[in-house]
Amino acid sequence: MGSNKVVLALVAAAVVAAACVVGTAEARGLGKLGRLVISGVVPCNTGSLIDIATSPVFPNADVELRCAGKVVAGATTSTNGTFSMELDMTSAVAAFIGGCTLVVDTPLVKCNADLTDVGSLVSYLQGPLTRLLGGIFHLFPARFSFHARRA
Repeated sequence: MGSNKVVLALVAAAVVAAACVVGTAEARGLGKLGRLVISGVVPCNTGSLIDIATSPVFPNADVELRCAGKVVAGATTSTNGTFSMELDMTSAVAAFIGGCTLVVDTPLVKCNADLTDVGSLVSYLQGPLTRLLGGIFHLFPARFSFHARRA
């Protein structure tokens, strides 16, 4: 098994364990175990693996967390391009198992009139696994890339 598959298997095992703990806590009436917070900055640019440090930010962009093709959470960026969204841990399990991505469908022309390409900004998620059972699990965009729509 390749190292990526081993890491994926370990992440899946940790998520399944968390789901079991969440399910047990909720079944006993103990409430939710924790929450998943996803935050970051959306760039106003095209290309692959856009560097947020050298790109202007995208204010008032709609950011969606999509898992298995379904929107499970959303947020709108502030004037400085930042966003934050929160889910309970049950949804966090879906975020890992469902192969979720952050998607910005707001046209880039809204942040830069010269960027008339039609498409979406897309990013996978990243973050440390150390806080999975500690109340808050924080994820970030791995790096946005522009995906052009085909006619």
